[in-house]
Amino acid sequence: MWLRLYVGVIMVLITLPILVLIPLSFSSQITFTFPPPSYSTKWYTAFFENSQWMDGLWRSLTVAVLTAIVSTIIGTMASMAVQRLEFPGKKIFTNLIVAPMVIPVVVVGIAMYHTFSVYKLTNTITGLVLAHSILAIPMVFVTISASLKGIDRNLELAALSLGSTPIGVFFKVTLPLIKSAMMASALFAFITSLDEVVVSIFIAGASTKTLPIVMWENMRTQVDPTIAAASTLLIVGTILLFSLQGLSRTGQKTDPK
Repeated sequence: MWLRLYVGVIMVLITLPILVLIPLSFSSQITFTFPPPSYSTKWYTAFFENSQWMDGLWRSLTVAVLTAIVSTIIGTMASMAVQRLEFPGKKIFTNLIVAPMVIPVVVVGIAMYHTFSVYKLTNTITGLVLAHSILAIPMVFVTISASLKGIDRNLELAALSLGSTPIGVFFKVTLPLIKSAMMASALFAFITSLDEVVVSIFIAGASTKTLPIVMWENMRTQVDPTIAAASTLLIVGTILLFSLQGLSRTGQKTDPK
């Protein structure tokens, strides 16, 4: 009972500052006032009618989708290699894969800027996708690796003994068993990319600003409830994505097949 109470208090303390943004986004005032004296949707109208905000939003969504695809493929391949193969330097390879999770993001951003600038990848969508994928791959790797450890290896060995190829075993046996983990990994990668601002500042340029960069620049120059509206859209979108992912997992568990 006490554990549930502690967890509930911690969850409230974590989420309350975020949820305060939602009523602020509907404020009729030009400045942040809580609680709002009256409510209006004009800041959402201002967001959707502003080309700078909309360009940043669509660019962020594009980069996030591409990042989810790239990082999920590479992270799954890396997980399969670590969990199913034996090769020299396996521990070093694993440490390098998860390194972006423990290295300060500013250091990662500086390193990426110096590397990407040599290959003219700064101020490009390709550069943003690669940079965000480097940050997201460790999450995919850890999630898929945990799922692979829970799979009975005998199922794969049985398929191999019956004449299937290793690629066939992956697509016919392993992939269906880790599908939910891959969906969760892709979702984590998508959210990571959508929310990334520090590395994006180093890699993006004037023509490739993502939504977090636009929000950051507006906070430095002018602060009005439009940024609260943008934040609310991100919060609602994130909640919907995780809800859909949870519903899909529930549906898979109740599927009689």
